[in-house]
Amino acid sequence: MRQNIGSSYPLFPRTGFVRYEGEEVAWREEDLANWNLYFTFLGAGEILIGDENIQTTHGELLLLPPKLERSYRVADPKVGWGFYFLHFRPTKNVRQALRWFDRLRPQQFGVSDPTMRNRITAALEEMFQINLRAPDSKLRPGLLDALLESVLFRVASAQDRAGTAGSGIDLRVEKAIEHFHNDFSARHTVDSLARVANLSRSQFCLLFRVGMGCSPHEYMEERRLELARFYLITTAYSVGEVAANVGFDDPFYFSARFKRRFELSPSAFRTARSREWASPLWTPPLRKAAEISKTKDS
Repeated sequence: MRQNIGSSYPLFPRTGFVRYEGEEVAWREEDLANWNLYFTFLGAGEILIGDENIQTTHGELLLLPPKLERSYRVADPKVGWGFYFLHFRPTKNVRQALRWFDRLRPQQFGVSDPTMRNRITAALEEMFQINLRAPDSKLRPGLLDALLESVLFRVASAQDRAGTAGSGIDLRVEKAIEHFHNDFSARHTVDSLARVANLSRSQFCLLFRVGMGCSPHEYMEERRLELARFYLITTAYSVGEVAANVGFDDPFYFSARFKRRFELSPSAFRTARSREWASPLWTPPLRKAAEISKTKDS
């Protein structure tokens, strides 16, 4: 399992990935010179600021200003805490568009939409990978600034949507989408998601299309292929392992669907993209294909 990896000084913005499970952990923040961002993807953490105790949970972004002395701890060691972090300075575009950086106090933003959370996580992972694999690239600062803006503007967009009179998506459908996003490798089907939503297949498909503008099958395949594309760029897994980790039983069918979507086979796509990076790929904390094959259809 990959855990507790961060870029080192003097690299800036600083990025990192932290994951604690099954142990009581506490630490103090040492870098108080810049803004800090934390996006939790697993469990929950606690931030202690004087007498104040702030808890941040799955799907929340926490923004902390400079010069704020604080310490951290895992809220529940049995559940753990996993998060991405950034130490950064806001770009001009961000300062002009968002008032967040005029407020020198902790701010929390919930992102309830699972697709939005997935895209935010992907952007943070890409920032992490750029620092890890291309620290000397002249394009690195501009790429990181663009990705930082995409994260912050996506979160701001999620807040705007939350403040409107509903998203138009049935809550039962949202529950099923959340279930799907929680484990891409599980053998989700339209029928299994309909059961999660407690709807008949026909009701589920109708409400899904009304809310999402596509069928459940189209949505699941598009998300799986997007994630597969990301894994082919950033991991050392074989094509078969990537297929299994995004929910395809048959690697040949996966390759055919991937080529139809991206106009290159998975292997050709990886070769083309790998030329852009000089350093080796890492292996993330995903289950191997043999392990996934034992998982029952949810």
